[in-house]
Amino acid sequence: MLACGIRSNSSLVIHSILIGSFITPVLAQAQQSKIPEPTPFAPITVTTTRTEKKPEQLPEAISHIERSKYTDLQPGATLDEFAHGTPGVFFQNQYNFTQDLRIAIRGFGARSPFGVRGIQLRVDDIPQTLPDGQTQLDAIDPALIERMEILRGPSASLYGNASGGMISITTRSPREKFEVMPRLVLGQFGYLKSELYAGGRMSNFDYGLFGSYLQQKGWRDHSSMENLFSQVKLNFQPSPDSDWMILMHEFYSPDAKDPGALTLAEVNANPKQAAINNQLYNASEAIRQEQFAVRYRKSPSANQMLTIVAHVLHRDFQNLLPFNNGGQVEFDRWTGGLTAQFVNNHTLLKRANRLLVGVDYAIQNDDRRRFNNLFGVRGALNLDQIERVQNVGPFLRNEWSISDKLDFVTGGRWDWLQYRVKDVFLSDSDQSGTRTLSQASGTAGLVYRLLDTHQVYSNIASVFEAPTTTELINNPAGTGGFNNNLEAQTSLSKEIGLRGNPAGFAYEATFFHIHTRNEITPFELAESPGRAFFRNAGKSRRLGVETRLATPVWHGLQGEVAYTYSDFQFEHYVVDNIDLKGNEFPGLPKHRWEGRVRYTHPSGLFGQLHVHRVGEFFVNDINTVTNSAYNLGQLLLGWEKKHRWLEGSVFVGINNLFDERYNANTRINAAAGRFFELGPPLNVFGGLRIRMTPF
Repeated sequence: MLACGIRSNSSLVIHSILIGSFITPVLAQAQQSKIPEPTPFAPITVTTTRTEKKPEQLPEAISHIERSKYTDLQPGATLDEFAHGTPGVFFQNQYNFTQDLRIAIRGFGARSPFGVRGIQLRVDDIPQTLPDGQTQLDAIDPALIERMEILRGPSASLYGNASGGMISITTRSPREKFEVMPRLVLGQFGYLKSELYAGGRMSNFDYGLFGSYLQQKGWRDHSSMENLFSQVKLNFQPSPDSDWMILMHEFYSPDAKDPGALTLAEVNANPKQAAINNQLYNASEAIRQEQFAVRYRKSPSANQMLTIVAHVLHRDFQNLLPFNNGGQVEFDRWTGGLTAQFVNNHTLLKRANRLLVGVDYAIQNDDRRRFNNLFGVRGALNLDQIERVQNVGPFLRNEWSISDKLDFVTGGRWDWLQYRVKDVFLSDSDQSGTRTLSQASGTAGLVYRLLDTHQVYSNIASVFEAPTTTELINNPAGTGGFNNNLEAQTSLSKEIGLRGNPAGFAYEATFFHIHTRNEITPFELAESPGRAFFRNAGKSRRLGVETRLATPVWHGLQGEVAYTYSDFQFEHYVVDNIDLKGNEFPGLPKHRWEGRVRYTHPSGLFGQLHVHRVGEFFVNDINTVTNSAYNLGQLLLGWEKKHRWLEGSVFVGINNLFDERYNANTRINAAAGRFFELGPPLNVFGGLRIRMTPF
């Protein structure tokens, strides 16, 4: 069991002084001034259900996060910086850029060894999730996000192939005739992030240009990385009832090192070290990605909206893994798709009704090759195959206002996925093949408005989640083709919740129960450490509670707190003749708390304190090894000033405020006990942001 804790009493004293110096002026100012009225939250709308609605009209748990000045105080490295404090959403792996940020919503996604799994993600209505259900986050710069909406719970009836939920991101658009915003952040361990945003707005046209560069040496050995990102976003409105959006981005990461996971003994001996094989075999990756997308919207009448989205993406990927046989992987990926949806607002039995119908089509083509890894040098070819996935998903959703207080929502989707492998490497026989999976998903829900500011809601949904291409082709048999023993997982989700915003406060409390068959679970083999294989667990269930309370802004002060309870267990699961019934899911804490307080002074001084406690959790299915509970904190302080068309801010931040020894990532069911990847100790960063609007 990994021991985590405060490193010294002296560091605790320093932290107490820092926190005290931040809070004391706040209390003093509150005592000397007349108490003002709280500032209530502004009305919001969300689009995660494919149409614009107020959250109080929807029978789903939805978190809405707007960009604020505190967003610009973050390092700008990973997506979780934007979504702190969201109940039911657990982030890991912020520091290993070869594995990507891991996101779990209600436990779905925790199994992913890299990228995001079980969660659909869209940016400006453009799908970022591949047809097979895998999502890469490396080409999404958090500094470009204007708004994020997180649908917590099954979204398969709308988006398909996702058990956990949906994340919808809207990137920044210009607010002025012309604006330029550079930002620079420097930090310990060689951290550097530079950004530049420029945009402008005219009567029927606006544009936004963004570029960024990120590099770090990393706290651990063999963990350096660098990348460059650029985006162009154009919006046209040729007529009052139609508009076009064009989006282009490019991402380039020439080299990102993977330090690998350590055993408990290695962690205790030297937590900064990289795994031996990761250094010997130069475990790392290189990526280049480009995406182009077009969205067209047309209102045939005041009550109707037609939306068409077309997109294409190219990704060139090279990966070195810490072993010899097939340890160098490369693929050339092309993926694209087309979405068409139509919304009709009308009346049904003299009550307001909204009908949404549409279809998604997507295709993915990977030209994949594997070579032996001769200690970082390319060896002989041992796999060469072309993998293709097609997905067709027609869907519908109906939102009917039965009365002034009661709304009824129902929807459904049918997904058809076809996987094809053409084996080009025939020296070990032809292992070409085809698999087809299809399933219907449905949902029904009610939302009842108790008062103008309180709602109770409930929903039930069936979920279909197919394996990704990587999960299917990582064959434990050591051959090409598919792992024919791996099946899709299905779930039935039930949820009830209460939320409201009385007197400017915002609260929510949600209880859910999810029953899953054929849960897809990762494991490793000793001869291929670092490569994940997958198998099905027979039955599992999830019980959870998600709560959050946020205050209005009072005299510049605002706070919020969130708590998540997760009781996730296997109900039928036998591995190597061991019955794991009743065992807890690995990689997910049963208890998790987050709290945040913000203060802005009229002089321009501002600050934020964020604390996060993650409870103990297991790291393997057999529940023999645990990851200890840990406490994280972040303190941000800054000063903002505006003069005519020029405004700017300087800021400083402290990560891991309590200098906790903790694991930023755990590798589930890892071979040879290599479960742990430690996060960095207390570290400081700071930066400068400028905004110019000369016209």
